[in-house]
Amino acid sequence: MAVDPSTFRAIMRRVPSPVVVVTAQGPTEARGITIGSFASVALEPPLVSFNVAREARMYDVMQACERFVVHVLDERQVHLAKQFAVPNLTSGEQFEAVPHARDPDGTPVLDGGAAVLRCRPHDAVPAGDHALYVGRVEAVEARPGDGAVLYYEGDYRGVGSELPSTRLAPVNRASSESS
Repeated sequence: MAVDPSTFRAIMRRVPSPVVVVTAQGPTEARGITIGSFASVALEPPLVSFNVAREARMYDVMQACERFVVHVLDERQVHLAKQFAVPNLTSGEQFEAVPHARDPDGTPVLDGGAAVLRCRPHDAVPAGDHALYVGRVEAVEARPGDGAVLYYEGDYRGVGSELPSTRLAPVNRASSESS
């Protein structure tokens, strides 16, 4: 039985996901994209992953780039998440009025944020109407920031407070084995 895409999307919006902006320099232009599928993959070597839709302008840039930068947004940067989520902006429009610098490879590095991960493409895997990109983290820069940004229920949110938890009592194996 096929799953309705709109139902699947509605369910997945109930799963909080981290929000980052990925920037890269392609053969003809630099681009950025808001990502809601960012994840840590491995520690040795340090790998991260995210998905990009094949119809996104960032897809061709990711296919050709030699490096990319992941920007972990802080709560004061929701405007950047919204800026880089607009699909039809040109490269110039994406970065206009966005404070940034270019690294030696020409990749835009956004000002501020909680962290910056400088990556080299490690692998790309076709995944339905998307591609799953795995990047090898070559350098990290932690920055002072206010929390992180999550996507949940169709909107951007802060992390919030820590939830209390109760540890379950250990199972008494002696009494359960005699039953």
